[in-house]
Amino acid sequence: MTPELVVMSHIVNETIKFPDRVIEGVLGSPTAYASVAAARLGMSTGVVTKIGTDIPSNFLKAFEEANIDTRGIKVEGRNTTHSLLTYDESGNKEILYPKKAPPLLFGDIPQEYLDAEIVYICPMDHEVSIETVKSLYREGATLAVDLGGYGGAHSSKHPGDKEKKTLKITGELVRHFHIVKVSSEDCRYLFGAKEGMEEEIAELIVELGAKISIVTVGERGSFISSKKGTFRMSALPSQVKDCTGAGDAYMAGFLVEYLRTRDVWKSALFASATASIVIEGTGGVVAGRMPTISEVRKKISRVSLKNHEKAKYPLTIKKKG
Repeated sequence: MTPELVVMSHIVNETIKFPDRVIEGVLGSPTAYASVAAARLGMSTGVVTKIGTDIPSNFLKAFEEANIDTRGIKVEGRNTTHSLLTYDESGNKEILYPKKAPPLLFGDIPQEYLDAEIVYICPMDHEVSIETVKSLYREGATLAVDLGGYGGAHSSKHPGDKEKKTLKITGELVRHFHIVKVSSEDCRYLFGAKEGMEEEIAELIVELGAKISIVTVGERGSFISSKKGTFRMSALPSQVKDCTGAGDAYMAGFLVEYLRTRDVWKSALFASATASIVIEGTGGVVAGRMPTISEVRKKISRVSLKNHEKAKYPLTIKKKG
């Protein structure tokens, strides 16, 4: 059986340092958050990743509890990727990788996965090469990407000033993807963008070849752009405990709803609601932390859409032309 959604990157043994506390030995990474969140939302989901023999025995429990297809998980070598994620008082983050698993190659992808509706590539630190992306593209797969692991906030190396201006590397990547997601933090590293330029970056990514671009801007929501226009989706209210994985949960929600409806605005709203629920919990990737589709719809039902001008969290749309 072919999963509808395939998510590809390293999973990590994560230590998270907050100014007031430390969480150690939890399952993390965009692939872990996005795949478990998507599966909990009812989407048949598979993962492609590599782990080492050092992986804790309970680390794959979340995948099992969410009924994720794990044929794409390969044990190779000793090291599972380890990450040290540190937040400062302002919420800025730094990520280090004391250990890394081997890179993910096209040959690591189960043949059945190539027929998935969408393959979502969301690396931590360049572990899925452009050559692997091109091979998937040639197979005719519909691809989505989080650029955070291609020189953005997740990466240990970032583009230099010349690369930011020419967009040689980023542009080469973007044109292979149907859906491209970046955070405002990624925009600084990849495009040299200043705060307030996120809408411009969303439109630039579409000009570079993506069909849909998403720029998440934390508590300010997200900007979404396509050939039809650009709009901003507000963040939904939450009792925030831990923002780790918010962007990954957002993308899970977006991809799930997009595959169901092909409606970009509905997908962005669903994504915002999904993320708003996930950040109310903590403890890394745990199946019970991820919302069900009924929980997301309940959250959405509390938001005034028909009369959004009067809502506390207004939704704004700007169309081209």
